[in-house]
Amino acid sequence: MKNKFLAIIGGTVALFGLGYLIYVVLGFNAHNTELSETVFTKLDLPFIILMEVLYATLLTVIFSKWTEIKSFSSGAQAGLLIGAFIGACSTLELFATSELLELGGVVMAAITFGIRFAVAGGIIGYVLGRD
Repeated sequence: MKNKFLAIIGGTVALFGLGYLIYVVLGFNAHNTELSETVFTKLDLPFIILMEVLYATLLTVIFSKWTEIKSFSSGAQAGLLIGAFIGACSTLELFATSELLELGGVVMAAITFGIRFAVAGGIIGYVLGRD
């Protein structure tokens, strides 16, 4: 139980830290249309942190209950795949139902989510593998 809690904390820190680095510091943004500038106007950090905690919890549950991932490399590989799918699916929905995204934004989201989840998945896998 202690390892799962530490895995969630480590995954949350990795997801939030890399998200801040990629989206705020480096400025990569999937929502780069004129309309998105008027829609995405707020940054509510408590809810962003909650989202990262939920993502880290999802990875921890998958890795500990269903896949028995207990190493950095296997966690990073699984995290990359899961993150790319989550990023692509969530932005494909916006692309298909609104004018907020262009197709390049879907690809960018899949890549950035994949990178973030790969690092977080690696950390989670490593922590779960420690006895």
